[in-house]
Amino acid sequence: GVRVDTIASAENEANGNGTGTDDGKSSNEGNGYGDEATAVSTVTTNTALGSLGPGQYFGEMSLVNSDSHLRSATVTSTQKSILLSIDKASFQKLFSCNNNILAEFELRLLKDSAKLKHILAHSLGIASFREFLEAEHAGENIDFWVAVKEFQDNEEDGLDKRKERAKHIFVTFCANYADRQVNLPHTMLAKIDASLHGGTESIPSDLFDAARHEIFRLLEKDKFERYKKSSTFKSFFGRLGIL
Repeated sequence: GVRVDTIASAENEANGNGTGTDDGKSSNEGNGYGDEATAVSTVTTNTALGSLGPGQYFGEMSLVNSDSHLRSATVTSTQKSILLSIDKASFQKLFSCNNNILAEFELRLLKDSAKLKHILAHSLGIASFREFLEAEHAGENIDFWVAVKEFQDNEEDGLDKRKERAKHIFVTFCANYADRQVNLPHTMLAKIDASLHGGTESIPSDLFDAARHEIFRLLEKDKFERYKKSSTFKSFFGRLGIL
């Protein structure tokens, strides 16, 4: 088994996951599986919080949550153990062939603490959030965000096709006469317009970057918390078998 002591030092950075059997090793990096683990709230109080057995793991949040930089616990084996570990880079590579699988894994770990970026990493999450926004008469925002993402993801397209795609985004979401105009600062729109119609030969991949970040910020600030309280959000998690 292992004992887990909470810590708050900058040295305790989480880098991976681990699994364990019972062959005499322990690890302070990432997730672990072992025969038995006892978690204590502090080194001094030695208050037990729980235990881990064979096939169980710890440190998984460090793999999916980029906002958590410091580890909150030290794990100490209380008997002979083997811990199998995986670092964040290897974990990401393992799931790189299927973004939905990685996104679903992250959502299963984060659950109610998931942020908008985690929802939008899953194709069903995009569809769910779009459904919610359409009901609030704000669906153009997620459609703009998706259109810009597709524009950025297809950087290898030829110049003519990129220009056509960029102009379609501008006419649909950015122009003064656009039916689905998104709320962006005038200076930001003018800069995009100048890049599109200024006679330049190239179309930079970051043409809409600032606009996309601004729309994401507005959605996160004004819509996301209401979405998480909605039946649409619960239905999405229900389809994944999370709630």
